[in-house]
Amino acid sequence: MVSWSDDNEESGYEYSSGGSPIKIPATIEDPNYSGVGEVVVMCEHGQPAKRHVCFSGISTGRRFLACGLDEASSCGVVEWVDEEWPEHLQNALHKLWLLYEDCQRANRMACLDHASLVHNLTS
Repeated sequence: MVSWSDDNEESGYEYSSGGSPIKIPATIEDPNYSGVGEVVVMCEHGQPAKRHVCFSGISTGRRFLACGLDEASSCGVVEWVDEEWPEHLQNALHKLWLLYEDCQRANRMACLDHASLVHNLTS
């Protein structure tokens, strides 16, 4: 089950600055932790914050609350539910994401090479 304190401290908020909202991290669906549910945190729009699970960078797997509106009209409010991962885990996640990006880049290059070969053979 999801657990977090229900205190309404505003120290965990990160507000937009200079009119440009903070980018909400990429998320992944987690049926045990998603949606609005019994959320007591409100965003700057006065809407209940939506629960998300981070799926990017060194915060992969951390739960957070964010503005429930779509990305274009989001106010950028983000409140982390889970504490930061330990430094050694952050380093491991960073290395894994770098490996993933390298594999993606290599796959794209292989596809381009293959497409170029097919084009040359059919010409």
